[in-house]
Amino acid sequence: MKKTVSILIAILFVGFGFAQDEDKAKEILDKASAKMKGYSTLTIKFGLTIKTVDSDDPIKQNGTIQIKDGKYKLDMDDQEVYNDGKTITTFLEEDNECYTSEVDEADEDFISPEDLLTIWEDGYKFKYGGDTEYAKEKCDVIFLYPTNPKLSKFHTIKLLINQETNRVVWIHLKGKDGSKMTYKLLDLQRDLEMDDSTFKFNPAEHPGVECYDE
Repeated sequence: MKKTVSILIAILFVGFGFAQDEDKAKEILDKASAKMKGYSTLTIKFGLTIKTVDSDDPIKQNGTIQIKDGKYKLDMDDQEVYNDGKTITTFLEEDNECYTSEVDEADEDFISPEDLLTIWEDGYKFKYGGDTEYAKEKCDVIFLYPTNPKLSKFHTIKLLINQETNRVVWIHLKGKDGSKMTYKLLDLQRDLEMDDSTFKFNPAEHPGVECYDE
């Protein structure tokens, strides 16, 4: 009987601990969401590392993204991506080609760069993972897990959130196929002036470009 009571008490304390972790994580994430949504525009410089099961050599790229009202322009080492809210156009500089498709908000596999900054708001449960030091600053560690794993490409997402600024500074995504993606947010500028034409691909700026609809 004593053993049974001890086990029940242990289970209760474990459950209480998980609830505390979830509450603390939610408090931190709510602050991060409010911080991101408090800006009219964002310009973020980042580093991206991709590891796949097919190669021992990671793919490393740098990029800049400009965000405004659900629209964005993404500049990477070898391509540019424009989202004007209606269409997404990918321009491949080396091939001088562009591919345009309609924005499909119902696509479960698609995560826009803007969504990634507040990915925890829909379809994820979360857990507090303690704190750590990153880039000489104190950060909170948050783990995200999809509420419906069958519909997600990722089984775990790890975030580092700066304790002083409440900004996400590091994102690590683990794919169900064994792939891993790591974003390091290097610099953030807010509330800069951005014309809507920034988010629409202009073929006239790329003589000879071949464009295709998908």
